[in-house]
Order: sequence, then structure tokens, then C-alpha cells
Amino acid sequence: KEWEQRCSLAVSYRIAYLHDWHENIFNHITLKVDGSESEPGGPFFLLNDFGIGFDEITASNLLKVNLDGIVIQQSIPADRREINPGKGRVFKPGYVLHSAIHAARYDVHAIWHGHDLDASALSQTTIGILPLSQEASYVLNKGLSYHPFEGSANDESEQPRLVANLGPTNQFLLLEDHGPIVACTTIEEAFHGMYFLTRACKYQMKSFAAAGGDISKINVPDDESKEEIMRRLDKFDEAPSSAKSTANNTNHSENKDEVLFHDTSGLMFAYARRSAERVFGKDQIYR
Repeated sequence: KEWEQRCSLAVSYRIAYLHDWHENIFNHITLKVDGSESEPGGPFFLLNDFGIGFDEITASNLLKVNLDGIVIQQSIPADRREINPGKGRVFKPGYVLHSAIHAARYDVHAIWHGHDLDASALSQTTIGILPLSQEASYVLNKGLSYHPFEGSANDESEQPRLVANLGPTNQFLLLEDHGPIVACTTIEEAFHGMYFLTRACKYQMKSFAAAGGDISKINVPDDESKEEIMRRLDKFDEAPSSAKSTANNTNHSENKDEVLFHDTSGLMFAYARRSAERVFGKDQIYR
């Protein structure tokens, strides 16, 4: 099971590289190891070895660490960790951010953090993310909060404030003057969230540029429209009903209440995964 998680996380780093959600050797995506909460010293999570680029991440060179940032059970043979054959390096800011959320939010298993240029630029404004697009509305519907900039995230005293600002249910936290964090139950949901958040930020930055920074020239929905937008988002994954899609079925009464839902997050991640595998090759990722 852990190997499957390593493969999913390794390809997530390759996906992030292709989307330019990385900054040289910085930024992190982490995944809690399934069942590790019940292990001595757990829970544990997987993250990238500091010094290795997103396009160099493999299933083998990911590190397993505890909530104190200590590398444990690193049993991967050195010959399968070509770039850094040692025990691995943990970048402290990554540990401070991710361990705080993994420790506080038991519902969160995947955390995706990156320095997308538009998202980071938007985090430097006081405007925040506005409901200007379907993608932005999705982010707002899933819960978005903000955390003020305190400097490099290498001080553990910041962790309680970070967790408090994320809140007990929000999936999105915009670190002001820094960048976004997406915290979800699955790696598929985290990718979905980061994809929509970065898209929303790109749209907003471009629209404000086109309007010369004048918000009066931006189509910002009014309160009544926002309510309708959020209401429709509750049906975001809904498929056409079985009753409507089976025109030849004469007994519609049996299916009229049946509602089918697409696994949108899973479908999006699967496509992104196939794309990354085509670019890098499966043998270069899952090793």
C-alpha cells in the first residue's frame, strides 16, 4: 500500500512540474501514509527530499518522516536514490507547514503547496480570490481562508496560528505574500483543488490587468448571484439522471430519484497522470 502511495505522490510531483507549480528545489506535496496513525511514533507522511527537483522525484527517493520531521524507516537501497544516496534532507519550512496540518486535521491526507506565479502574486494583494469564474467559485465553496505573512515558515511557533486560520473544514489556505496550500482527503482532490485555484488566480490577474486595476470594470457577482453560484456548485459532480438518460426505459418511476455523480477529481488526476507518464515515462517515475 505504501508503494502505491509513493507512486501516486511521485507522479504528483511530475504533474506539478509540468504545470509550473514549483520553484527550483522548493515547495512540497505530502501524503499521509495510510494506517500510520496506529504505528508507534506515527502518523508518518511522505515528502520530497530537499535538493531534488520536482522533475527528478521518483517513488523511491521520497522520504518518510514523522511529525517531528525526522526521517524514519528509510529502507530504500542507496542505488535506487541516485541523486542523494544518504538518509535524505528535510527542508524545515516544508516540515513546519505540512506537519502542523497533518497533526491537526485528521481528515487531511494530502497537502499540496506550490509557488504558482499568479497565485503567489495574488496573495500579495488585499483583494483575495473573488468569485469571477467557475474555478474561483469552486475554491470558495470548498472553504478558503487566509494566513498573514510572518516571514519564512521555519518557526514552529507559527503552527498554531496557521492551523487556526485554516480552520476545521477549509480545503484552501492562501498564505499572504507567499502562496497557496490545498489540504484534502485524497491526492486526487488536492490536485483538483490546486488546478482550479491556480486557474482562478490566472483569470483574476489577467482581468485586473485588462481593466487597469479598476474593480468597477470587473464583473463581480452581486450577493444574490453568489448564492445561486454556490447552490449550483453543490451539484458540480452531478451527472444527467438515469431516468433522463435512458429514453427507452418505459418505467421511469423506478429511477426518477436516482442521482449519479462523476468522480471529477479522480478523472482529472487520471488524465494528468497519463500526461506525466507520457512525458517522463513510467519507468522513470515508478522506481
